Amino acid sequence: MKRPLNPIDEVFLSMGREPGLIHGQFLRFRGSPPSLAELRDHLMARLPGLPRLTYRTTTASGRAYQVPSSCFDIRDHLSEEEFPAGTTLDEVLTALARLPLPRGGGPMWSLHLVHGYAPREYAVCYRVHHSTEDGMGAVHVVGSLFGDGTEPERTGRDEQGPLFGACPDELVRGTLTVGAGLVRGLLPARRWPKAPKPRPGHLAVCSTSATQRELGLLGERFGGTFNDAFLMALWSALATWSATGEKDGVRSVFRTSPVPVRMPLNTRSTGEEAAPGNHLTTAVVALPGQGLRTDAAFAELVEGTHRMRSRGLRPASRALVALLPAALTRWIVRRLLSPRSSPLYASNYRQPEYLSFKGDPVIDAIPLGVLLPGNALSVTLLCCGSRVRVSFLYDRRLPGADRLAALWREALDTLSAPSGPAAPPTGTPTPSTRTKGPSC
Repeated sequence: MKRPLNPIDEVFLSMGREPGLIHGQFLRFRGSPPSLAELRDHLMARLPGLPRLTYRTTTASGRAYQVPSSCFDIRDHLSEEEFPAGTTLDEVLTALARLPLPRGGGPMWSLHLVHGYAPREYAVCYRVHHSTEDGMGAVHVVGSLFGDGTEPERTGRDEQGPLFGACPDELVRGTLTVGAGLVRGLLPARRWPKAPKPRPGHLAVCSTSATQRELGLLGERFGGTFNDAFLMALWSALATWSATGEKDGVRSVFRTSPVPVRMPLNTRSTGEEAAPGNHLTTAVVALPGQGLRTDAAFAELVEGTHRMRSRGLRPASRALVALLPAALTRWIVRRLLSPRSSPLYASNYRQPEYLSFKGDPVIDAIPLGVLLPGNALSVTLLCCGSRVRVSFLYDRRLPGADRLAALWREALDTLSAPSGPAAPPTGTPTPSTRTKGPSC
């Protein structure tokens, strides 16, 4: 069956096959590493419920399509990566983030069996090109591969769901919100600088951990949400990181107040979790101005994120993509994802609980985000059970970017203290690289 790519898929496809456009999840298991043959047999048993993994992308008459791959070989998509004992998780993640996709014109995903870096532990890393599926699509694939069972893929009309998924009042409010977001994205108040394109060897990852309880309590304390707490810690970390260094350059951009952050929002309806491709809209959230007291900064952020929680935003965006000509939608999406409208891409999503492989439970899940062309860094949060993982994908030529995850963790500790700071730090960053949180 031939499935046309939607305009959002086509935009990500046009960005190329660079490793920065490959996102995924690194699943850590407690136990002895299996053989690559065992992983292959497991994957083959689950493939009937995931036909999307056997589809390749092709073009015809100026449009892109997903079609069954006549020469699909699972061995092309599996690899074994062994690291020396004592290799840190960030070093492992960095090495994986630099790997290219399988060669040829086959399906654009890979699965890596990773071991050696720690005793009695191994990992499986699923990586996929953003044109094939978005973050929620990757969540579905990983859940189908390592969950309790498989869920048949929906096809045809069931995959798309209703065009208008909200009542008229909500749809009107959502349409107004989408319109305002388009204006801000297409006509930004400031044209942000474009970062140089990194080579694969320039990509690097740093990560840290937290708990859902920590973020939930912090957000509630200031009248916000889990996501607001995530962004507030990011605001403080970026303020500390950018406070010193060169007067010009990419890092200095984050000293500007306020800095717009682009966040993807899932537009799938209930029952569409299996839909392949990109089903998302984006919203821009301005991080608070520097120098504000914590309570004032939180209030400013919550006010800015409130429109993201409009029930009509997602169905309005969905209807817009369905009704506009594909060429116009592609033009809009390219402009919205341009580094000129926002210097930072931030995502957060949730992984199913109770994942396992051959009886070994998942003890941790770390996200690998995407680095959009022209951006120098991105940040992704992934929930798995009670645990939260935050990872930064960045250009290692960016001074001090390897400390961003540790600074985010320190910011969360400071903000969560009984009496938080009056204002974000603006002096020399503290040298500590301590990462607090459960250690597996």
